[in-house]
Parts: sequence; structure tokens; C-alpha cells
Amino acid sequence: MLNKIKEKLYDRMEPAFPLALFRIGFSLVLILELLQMMTLRDLIFQKDSLAATVPPFLTTLFVLWIIALVLLFIGYLTRPAAIVNYVISVYLLGFVVVNEANNWQVDSLFLTGAFLLMFMPVSACVSVESLMERRRQARVRVRKLPRPQARFIHTAFLILLIGLFYLDSMFYKLSSDMYLSGLGLWAPASLPFTTYYDVSWLIDHEWLVRILGYSLLLYEGVYIFLVWFRPLRVWMSLAGILLHAGVLIVFPIPVMSLLVITIHLAIIPESAYRKLYDRWIAAKHKRLTVYYDRLCPLCRQTVGILSALDFRKAIEWKALQDFAAEEKLLADIPEEDLLHDIYAVEKGEKLHKGVDTYAAVLRSMGWAYPAGLLLGLPPFHGIAAAIYGKVAAKRKREGGCTDSTCGIGIVAPPEKAATPFSGKFWPAGTFLLLWAVSFVVISFGTPAYAKYLTGENSSLTAALRDTAAVYKRITYPVLGWTNHGVYTESHYEEYAFQTRLVYIDGDSSVPLPIMDDNGFSRGYKVGRQWDNWAYATVKPDIPYKQAKNSMLDYAAFWAEDSGTDLHSGNGHIEIQRKPIDVSMDDFRPGLLQDNMDQPWSRIGEITASGGSLQLVMDSSGGSVDQGTWGEAVNTAVNATAAAASVQ
Repeated sequence: MLNKIKEKLYDRMEPAFPLALFRIGFSLVLILELLQMMTLRDLIFQKDSLAATVPPFLTTLFVLWIIALVLLFIGYLTRPAAIVNYVISVYLLGFVVVNEANNWQVDSLFLTGAFLLMFMPVSACVSVESLMERRRQARVRVRKLPRPQARFIHTAFLILLIGLFYLDSMFYKLSSDMYLSGLGLWAPASLPFTTYYDVSWLIDHEWLVRILGYSLLLYEGVYIFLVWFRPLRVWMSLAGILLHAGVLIVFPIPVMSLLVITIHLAIIPESAYRKLYDRWIAAKHKRLTVYYDRLCPLCRQTVGILSALDFRKAIEWKALQDFAAEEKLLADIPEEDLLHDIYAVEKGEKLHKGVDTYAAVLRSMGWAYPAGLLLGLPPFHGIAAAIYGKVAAKRKREGGCTDSTCGIGIVAPPEKAATPFSGKFWPAGTFLLLWAVSFVVISFGTPAYAKYLTGENSSLTAALRDTAAVYKRITYPVLGWTNHGVYTESHYEEYAFQTRLVYIDGDSSVPLPIMDDNGFSRGYKVGRQWDNWAYATVKPDIPYKQAKNSMLDYAAFWAEDSGTDLHSGNGHIEIQRKPIDVSMDDFRPGLLQDNMDQPWSRIGEITASGGSLQLVMDSSGGSVDQGTWGEAVNTAVNATAAAASVQ
């Protein structure tokens, strides 16, 4: 059995291109998340309501982090950059911003992905390191370089990353009447604070939302079991990409959607990309033929790099010693001139020489066409020609060589970097076993055990949940392993109203960039901060004191960010409430529109006094730190209604 697993997962080799896609996509998505964290750092990391700036230490970490991510993106110093990225991710995502009551789900994927990146051959192609390797190989006159290969175990890790995410989420959905009734996508989308805009055109069709809801349930349940079959892997990944593209369009969690799409793209076999490449990208005919001096190491290195950058393969590279005699446009050129300059023939008709050859090369690549156009124009052409002339005059040449050792291949270099998961199977096998056992232990925290096996109120259920909680506290900061109860009833069933903040100055009012008049997410309330506002700031069942302190943080940050002086006495921030109706398992067309149309009403205010901000609910005339936010809001509403009836 072990030998079978080893043969299928470890000994099996596949092209490394999808792993390069994972490196590039992961880096870009994490850069997006980091940019939001940097922009809102004073809000995310401050510990009081005075908009205190973050300490220089954290600013330094941000700078190091983004440098590491840029290096990962371009594939240079990849292993050190991956290590730096992982260490900072563990510190900031695993410890500093973690919220045990409600973790931002994408952080778990970032942590696990950052760990895997340290051990994956993700720079074997489409990277600066692969270009440097190609340059080195060209210098020693390697003729043909095979496409880079990587062990399938690395793809298996990515399958487990997303597959176990889905499976754990499935355990929650199997205990959810909302999902079991087919309304798992409709119910959240019917609440304005979970969307960007009015999606009634999509969700007001019962047959459609139930098909989508049941399809999601089925997809998450079977994904990890079917994706291992190579013929199905492309279709399973495409289905996941379409699913999360829809989530990206509708729900305010763009980074999570983009990261999951990136993982799916990295799981698709290279052969599928090869078919797309051959059909849509690769040049059908060679546009340019370049003749280079195969006895010149610098020429070979240059050709090696340029051929790698010619993604469309529109250029044919030929050693002039072997092929110049076959080209009629080169027939009358003395051999000394051919060896002094690099020549190219475009479409068999036009001859280029020296700098003009490089300009033609860039134009023929397609993606570098603007650079080639500029290189042919003054003053760039003159500057480049002067530099080229000096380099051509000083370049070294070698003695003769054989056909088996001279020439340039046009394929990326092979994987050469060893990782802890290469060489022997036992490190990778041990990690796989640990991951499997950990998933089972962490799954004890899902409601499926209580619903179907142990009973909600049994001591065994409590013991299983405690075991999962302890294990998560140990493994989450370093590996990101946790539960994934995403978009379940517990997120929405307590919501009887939405909350927003509005700056009032005389007759003018400016909603803070949290919610617009319809209640849709805006500005600060996207991604990580959407999660923070919706579930750690104004969720009705959270402690009132927590809600108050968090709203003071938002108010102080907005005032500092917008340059508004709340201490001037000219204006204040009003706390407003809009009633909404939540339906988890009973489809009602037009529910989103009904929730949008509900009016906002005042329930309190935030004012500046004595150098600090204070939150005062209309019901109390002061600040009360007892009960839940929902209880405080209901008290304020009742008090306002009572005062109105008296008048």
C-alpha cells in the first residue's frame, strides 16, 4: 500500500509550470491583502480609540514582507524569500491579528500556502532564477534543455489544501438547514451587508438559487474524492474557478476568492495549458529568424534568455556557422561582418543588423512590442547602438565545437533545487500522515458530530470540541489548520438589523466608508475588515463593550484618515440602525430589495470629549458596558419609540 502511494504521489513526475502559477498567483493575492493591511494598519493594529499609529517595528515588517513577496513573484532568491514570507506570516497572521472567536478564513490558506512554498520547486520555470539557469547552461553550450519537472506530491499538497478546506466546510453545511434546503447561496446574498450591490436579478429566481445551492453542496462533498483522477481534474478545477468567480462578483471577500482561484489554476495539469498555448498563444509561423555566433559565450547567453522570453515562439534561432549559407539575404555579406554583428531575417524578406535585430526580436515577441518600437526610435536607437558597438568589439569567442555541444535550446531549464520533500519519501509521507490525522482531530469542532453521532448536549460532544479547540490553538499559527465554517447560519441568524456610522455636521451627512444608504459594503468593509465589522463589531450577539470599543476605533481611524476634527465641536458621528429580515430556509423573492428599502434610524452617537472619543446610546444618556450589542440597540429603539409616543 505504501509503495502504491509512493509510486502515485512521489515517484510520478509532472511539468512544473502549474507550480510556477501558484507562486505568481499566491504572491499577487497576498500583496493585495498586504496593501489593504498597510492602508488600514492603524485601524487593524491599534489598541485604543485614538487612532494611534502602529509601532515602527510593524512598519519594518511590512516593508520586509512586501520585498519578500515581490521576490517570490519574480522568482528570484525564491527560497529565502519564501522563508521570510512564512516567518512574517506566522507572526502577523498566526498571532497578531488572530481572533480566536472568528478567524479571517483566508489567513488559514495564506499560512498553509506560505509553509508549502518553502519546500516547493516553484521557481523551476517562469522565474528570474530559471532565466539565470538558462544563461548558465547557454554559457557552457548545452544544446537542449528538457521542460522542468516536479514531483506530483507538490500538486497533491495543493489538492489537499483546497480539498480539506471544502470537506471541513461540508461538515458544517451538512448540519445546516440553510444549505440542506438549497438556499446556502441565496440567504447571505439577500442581506445587503454581505454584498456589494443589488443582485436581485440573480437571486430572485428560486429554481436558479436552489440549483446553485445544491450544486455547491455536491461539489464541496465530492471534490477531494474526484480531483485525483487526471481526466476529471481539469473539470473539477474549472468548476471551482467558476464558483469563486461568482463569489468574487457578489460577496465582499475578493482576496479569498482570488486565492482559491489561484490554487485551482495550479492544480490543472500542464497539458491543459499546453493545449491552450498551442491553440491561442503560440505563433503559427516563425516571424523572425536570428543568426547568432555559436562560438561566442555572450551571444549564446543572450539567445538563451531571449528565447525564454519569446513566449509565443515566434522567433527561430540559428547558428550562423551552420545555417547562414542557406539564407539568400546573407549570401553577399562577408563572414567577418557576419561574425561581428547579429543578423536577422524578418518574414524571409527584410534584413536586420545589430541593434535593429534586437528591436525586431522585441517586436516579434508581441508582449514586448512597445519596447521594440522605442528601441528603433531616437534617441534610444543611438544610445543602444553605441553600447552595442562597444560590447560587440570586446566580446570573446571560443575555438571550434561539435554539433552535440553547440546551439541553444528554447525550453526552460530543469528543476535542480532539492527540497525537504525530494530525495526520500519519508518526509513527505510523514507530513501527509500528520495532515490527515490533524484534519480528523480538527473536524471534531464541526457541528456534524453533534448532529449525527454524539448528540448536541452529550459530554462526548463537549470533549471532542475541546480537543479540536486545543489542537487548533497549537497548529493554526504555524500551519493554518483550522475549521472552515464559512457562511453558515451562525453568521446571520442573530441579525435583525444592520449598523452603520454617519458623520453629521449641521444639515450635511456623510456615511463613513463602511455602508452606503442601501446597506451595501463599501470602503473599509471589504475582505478582512468586512469580516471584522460584520462579525466582531456590530453582530447583535457580541458583547456591547466589544462593539463599542471597535466602533470607536473605526470612528477615530476615519477622522484621522479624512482629516476631520471631531474635537472641534462642529460635528459628530451618528450611529444608525436599519432593520433587516433574515430567512435561512424559506425562499422569498424580493427579500434583498425589501431589506434595502428599510429606513435608517438613529440609536446613538460618538462624540469627542476631553481628548478622547465616547459612544453614547440614546437610551442611557451615558455609556453602559453590559449585555450584548443587540440588547443595547433594542433598548435604544424602544426608548426612542416611547419618547415619540409621549410627544
